[in-house]
Amino acid sequence: MDWLQFVVQWLHVLLGITWFGYAISMFFLVSPALAALPESELRSTNVRLGALGAKVFPVVGLSVLALGVIRGTLLGPIDSVGEIFTTTYGITWLIALLATVALFVTGARYIGPGFEGLKDAPDLPAAVARLRRISMIDLGLFGIVFTCMIVMRFGG
Repeated sequence: MDWLQFVVQWLHVLLGITWFGYAISMFFLVSPALAALPESELRSTNVRLGALGAKVFPVVGLSVLALGVIRGTLLGPIDSVGEIFTTTYGITWLIALLATVALFVTGARYIGPGFEGLKDAPDLPAAVARLRRISMIDLGLFGIVFTCMIVMRFGG
């Protein structure tokens, strides 16, 4: 057994579950529960959640991305740049990589600032609804990444 590959894969999966699990639980559990709170509590709770996410998920996301690159190339089947564009595994890996980068962009450009903006948003329900719509895009991107992981494991 290649222990380095095992550790990299394990950390990649665990951190990916953490990132994707946070997005799923926020969208389906936390956000609907918070919607029932009075506006002042809703505002302060969302700002706290956003502040925590801003500390944790850049590190988690970057780690997932780096470990995925290592897992697919240095410790995986992609031995050359050409294989990224000519093999099923490489194309699937590239799609996952691009979707992960898009997750970084939506997180840094929209999700993080969206949570921060809830602090002073004049129309809190509209700001929360906008953040929820952007979160749906993230869930779609996570769905693409998750599907690619399955394809790479069983079909790539």
